[in-house]
Amino acid sequence: MKPVLFRLKIALLSLAISGIILLAFGVFFLAGIRKVGMDRIDREIRALGESQLRGPPHPREFWAGFERSLEFIQGPDRPARLFVQVRDFRGDILFSSGNCPAEVSGVETPEMPFVDNVLSTPLPAAEPEDAPARAHFIDRLDRDDDGRVSPDEFDGPPDRFGDFDGNRDGYIDEGEAPTGPPAGRRGDRMRVAQLKEPVFQTMRMSSGPWRVGIMGNDLVIIVVGASLADFQAEANRFQRAFFLAAPLALLLLAAGGWLLATRALRPIALITRTAEGISARDLSQRVPAMSADAELTRLVEVINGMLARLERSYNQAVRFSGDAAHELQTPLTILQGELDNAVQAAVPGSEEQQRYGVLLEEVQRLKAVMQKLLLLARADAGRLALNPREIDLSALLASAAEDVEAMASNLRIERHIQPDVRVSADEELLGQAIRNLTTNAVKYNRDSGLIQFELKSEGGIARFTLRNTGDRIPPEDRGKIFDRFYRVDKSRARDVAGAGLGLSLAREIARAHGGDLVLDPDRDGLIAFTLTLPASLA
Repeated sequence: MKPVLFRLKIALLSLAISGIILLAFGVFFLAGIRKVGMDRIDREIRALGESQLRGPPHPREFWAGFERSLEFIQGPDRPARLFVQVRDFRGDILFSSGNCPAEVSGVETPEMPFVDNVLSTPLPAAEPEDAPARAHFIDRLDRDDDGRVSPDEFDGPPDRFGDFDGNRDGYIDEGEAPTGPPAGRRGDRMRVAQLKEPVFQTMRMSSGPWRVGIMGNDLVIIVVGASLADFQAEANRFQRAFFLAAPLALLLLAAGGWLLATRALRPIALITRTAEGISARDLSQRVPAMSADAELTRLVEVINGMLARLERSYNQAVRFSGDAAHELQTPLTILQGELDNAVQAAVPGSEEQQRYGVLLEEVQRLKAVMQKLLLLARADAGRLALNPREIDLSALLASAAEDVEAMASNLRIERHIQPDVRVSADEELLGQAIRNLTTNAVKYNRDSGLIQFELKSEGGIARFTLRNTGDRIPPEDRGKIFDRFYRVDKSRARDVAGAGLGLSLAREIARAHGGDLVLDPDRDGLIAFTLTLPASLA
């Protein structure tokens, strides 16, 4: 379950990172589409407007027929997508297309700096006899800085260059260009209108969204609008397509992340399976070599080297404990016999006899510890010899309950033993495991406490639970209760007999028989251990 969760975390992390990148790309892509489309519309608006601003200024009569030009640009069968409004320098409307929204008239002309100092057009040629006057006209135009000519400054014959009657503001209108045949000489150019920097803005009007461009020179202002309906529809199609495709892309990215995590964790899974198969009875397993990346190959080499060192150290420790326990058996047996003889030879009730008796008890205790260490060493090495036979576990536990009654008459004993529960086991070793459990239940009980025996067989498993009253085992000690030489109550370590090996040995005996011994959760103030063994079939 845990590897699946880990792969799921990697897949979700990959999905989150990819989703953020995809979302950022989508936002950038959609914004780019909008910007490119808006730039294209701005260029079209600018081309249409500035084409009317460049060249000779147009008279008022020109704008009256501009509607036909718009129809030609848009096409006869297409709906009106453009509008044009022309104003003079005073703000009076010279022309407004039929589809021009009413809101356009209220648009104020923004500040637009000049971008061209001189916008030139050919000067019409004069008759030869008028050459001095024509040259004087050109000189006057070249000296002016505002692009217009004052009538007071012009002293040539006006009837030869047209009627310059721009009397409304005291200046000659540039739209009233001199008349006559076209110029034929290079360099004969006159100053006309100065072009201004265009301003673009998006406006929402009653007829929908429009992109409006405001352009002009020092004579007229042209407001050109392009409908954004088609552009908005196209942008919305791109946006819908993106948001429809994004979930599918994210699903594919999640599947790819899962496959990538599975492939990346495959060597780790192999290492995990190998590590799970390593136990105290088999430290010879090694992680197989794999054709993977150099980092994983190095990891496998390090793990195998560590396992080899661990196996050597563990085998040395097992041999030492087994050899030490075995070698101490003989001198302890001799010492026990000599102390027993000394107790018998001493004067009854004398101080010497009491001293020998105390020494004899310590030697017996030491000998019991050595016997348990020897059994544990054999169990660690996988050499715990079993002589299994079918035994009546119910009868064995009933006998153990009677022994507890005789040993601790102040305790209350309850029996819930299912009859005729049989197991295949080594009777001596199993009896020792049960004695270790009952001894602990007596030693760590309270006065007038309770010991409860419960045995039942279900699903081919014999389950023996021993409960007793006593001090609650702290949570930090529950995981160490089966450690060797571990005592929960350190203050009573010397007051209560034992070396802290009983539970560890009992669990090793249970596991050697294919069962287990576990500490159950506290319930009703009782400490409970459960021993499970495979039950014999009737």
